[in-house]
Amino acid sequence: MKMLNLKQGALSLCIGAVISLCSPHAYAVHDNGIFELEGNAVQDALAPPYDWETLYNGGLNNGGNPNAFTGIVNDEPNASGVDTSIFTGGRKDIQDISEWGHKSGSSPDKDEITNAYAAAYNNAAGDTIVYFGADRISNKGDAFMGFWFFKKHIEANPDGSFAGEHTNGDVLVLTNFPQASNASPEIRVDVWDDTCGKAANNNPSVGECDAKNLRLLYKGAAICGSESDDLVCAITNDEGGAYDPTDSPWPYQSKNHPDPNVFPYESIFEGGINLTQLVGGDTCFSSFMAETRSSSEFTATLKDWVLRDFELCSIDITKVCGDAQVNENEDGYTYDYSGVVTNDGDGTLYNVVVTDLTATPNQTHEIGTLAKGETAPYNGTFASTLNGLTNSVRVDASATPTGALTVSDTAEDDCGPIDASPEISLTKECESSFVETEAGVIAQVSFMGQVCNDSESGSGSPLTLTNVFVTDSKGTVYQDEAMTQVFTGVTLDPDECKPYYGSYIPTAFDTNQSFSDTATAGGVLLLTGASAEEAEASATCPICPPAGD
Repeated sequence: MKMLNLKQGALSLCIGAVISLCSPHAYAVHDNGIFELEGNAVQDALAPPYDWETLYNGGLNNGGNPNAFTGIVNDEPNASGVDTSIFTGGRKDIQDISEWGHKSGSSPDKDEITNAYAAAYNNAAGDTIVYFGADRISNKGDAFMGFWFFKKHIEANPDGSFAGEHTNGDVLVLTNFPQASNASPEIRVDVWDDTCGKAANNNPSVGECDAKNLRLLYKGAAICGSESDDLVCAITNDEGGAYDPTDSPWPYQSKNHPDPNVFPYESIFEGGINLTQLVGGDTCFSSFMAETRSSSEFTATLKDWVLRDFELCSIDITKVCGDAQVNENEDGYTYDYSGVVTNDGDGTLYNVVVTDLTATPNQTHEIGTLAKGETAPYNGTFASTLNGLTNSVRVDASATPTGALTVSDTAEDDCGPIDASPEISLTKECESSFVETEAGVIAQVSFMGQVCNDSESGSGSPLTLTNVFVTDSKGTVYQDEAMTQVFTGVTLDPDECKPYYGSYIPTAFDTNQSFSDTATAGGVLLLTGASAEEAEASATCPICPPAGD
């Protein structure tokens, strides 16, 4: 026998309080001042409480700022009028998502979803409460509906498969509205648990395995609002009730009512669930699915579906990376980076950790706990042999103090290269003299000067030159006045200059009665291996030094 809502005469389902409550309606999903659950979609009075009409017309701005809202998702057929989102045959709720398939086709009218929707709020106690609903094209027949809340992102692939996988803790709310004589409406809440191999028995109790992969959280039937704190509730516009028929705020055409935008009885279904109190503290969910089923059994064939992203928990990370800086040993580069982590989702996040993925080894920054809306900075430095790169970072968090790291985000930024210029300079002077040899008195030219490392980075920091050499067009160049060490393979530290020496016996002099020669210097930048442009310096010495020299 159908039951009537004591307040509005609408058919409803709910569970009563299953935990000790400290104050009336502290955790209720019904009559809590947040959202209307009366079996229609119309805003009855000035908000709050809100209704689907408010969300549809005003979106997030005028709908009480829900933490997440799917929108009113239309299960729109293609141009030929064919539904492109029905399950392939034999798919069941007890199967993993990898076993599901979808196709274009048709479902029985009573199983054909026209729109589906979900919105999440926080109550005064900080609990996450999700309101969900759907409408169907025909009310002629039983309504067996399921509402999945997936922790991981799920999507339908073009090839007819689904991407994603079940996670322990995925929530399934089953609402059954049979129309047979003396039939009673039911509600059931299960969570995905892959340790369940089968039902514990023919009538599982709360906490026992309800079916393969499903553990029972609640089953029963009651009047929504009959308990002071209903943690889950579902309702429809009952036949002959206050909302038979009721207006649709969005475009809708029933097969059983001549007027557009009107829901005849048992055409719209809505409900709510206090995820925090019923499921636990981990309320991070990523996707929402509304489905229709052939019967109330877990082996029932799945019919139609509507799928949408539904991010209840979210974290955001930004990244800024500075340009390369030459490291102390001049064999690589260092990079400074920083950023901000923001909890921009629903509820507190725990065990927040930032990992710089470019640093070798990866660097981690323990952030800890972030309340909703809270931010935290992070910064660090890492080394690399690359001059310029893309720096990537990831943040992970859990929804409970000991839960898995299921909430994440990534960011990246380009770290600019630094210019490095190998530069070398050279000075030169000479003097001539006459020396006595066994062959007689001959002219000799001595030359000297210094070679300087002028190399620097783009930030103005001096750099080291290696393999520095000095040569002369007419004589050997040495590092010392004793002329025992040839000037080659020398290292010049940043900003360092070194002297050089040499001499030669001229074989001729130019028309100015003098001797000329040219010195050349070069080197290689330690940092990059780039060669400096060779520097030259020439000197001219008279045959006879001026008197007095």
